[in-house]
Amino acid sequence: MKISVTGITGLVGSHLIKLLSEPNADGSTNSIKALIRENSIVDHLKPFEDVDYIIGDLKDKESLQQLVEGTEVLIHLAHFPGPVETEDELIEVNVNGSIDLLEAAKSAKVKQVIFISACAVFGKILPTVDASNPLDESHPAQPASLYGEIKTSIESSCLSYAKDQAFDITILRPVTIYGARPDLPKSEWFQTIDFLATNYNVDVKGGTKYVSVDAVCEAITKVTGNKEAFGKIYHLIDGHIHNLELGKMICEIVDSFGEVEGVMGEERGVPMSNQAARDLGVEFKGQEGIKEYIKLVHELQNRYGGERNIKNW
Repeated sequence: MKISVTGITGLVGSHLIKLLSEPNADGSTNSIKALIRENSIVDHLKPFEDVDYIIGDLKDKESLQQLVEGTEVLIHLAHFPGPVETEDELIEVNVNGSIDLLEAAKSAKVKQVIFISACAVFGKILPTVDASNPLDESHPAQPASLYGEIKTSIESSCLSYAKDQAFDITILRPVTIYGARPDLPKSEWFQTIDFLATNYNVDVKGGTKYVSVDAVCEAITKVTGNKEAFGKIYHLIDGHIHNLELGKMICEIVDSFGEVEGVMGEERGVPMSNQAARDLGVEFKGQEGIKEYIKLVHELQNRYGGERNIKNW
């Protein structure tokens, strides 16, 4: 299959490239093109020499056209976080850049676009949502943050192109994603793990809905080229953990003398359903997955010390 990817240097992209580069179930291999920005960390991409790397970004229409030319499936992971001087620049790069990408995909006759959105599209939650009626993919998107507004706008553009039969669309909405990033200190919960591993005390509050990068990548591979996933939206959520509970878990795993203090977060937050993703066949590991991740980050800390840009993790 001919696949093009944006955001290959980010958390999800750096793990996804490994899966896409492996032989398919039928023994065939994918032809992959990936968009990368100049000055990005690319050490983790060195093993993937067969990938066609396109230097550019969402502001460069020519690079977007090169990326999608001759492709069958476009996986849009990229999100420009800044820094910027004004919020308008974030909107221009992410929303307008994504529309330029979708227009290029239409012109190139791409068959399917997979957009990685976020559950930040939900800000206002209907009063009907509770434990017996968890928030699912049918809930209206009403964002309460600029990030959520950007993702909602791109989702609307994707659905509009699909309605006009430019290509088929599949949207994935993950919550907070944990996993080892190419730039290790930017990994989720890294600072807490780092502090406790060096026996510092930490003070935490709140809680987090979480999903592993492995589950997100699995979902992407399961919807890629899958006609049953065309026109559908999937929520990717594994569970909810209080940060105080997480801190104590880290403390035990890294055998820390540090202490964890703080307050518990809201009990499980807004109930959310991941049934559609489970029906797709996505595996969620729960807190066992978090424990595996903490052990991995701790191991990488010990192995690389101050060299946080991991070359072969």
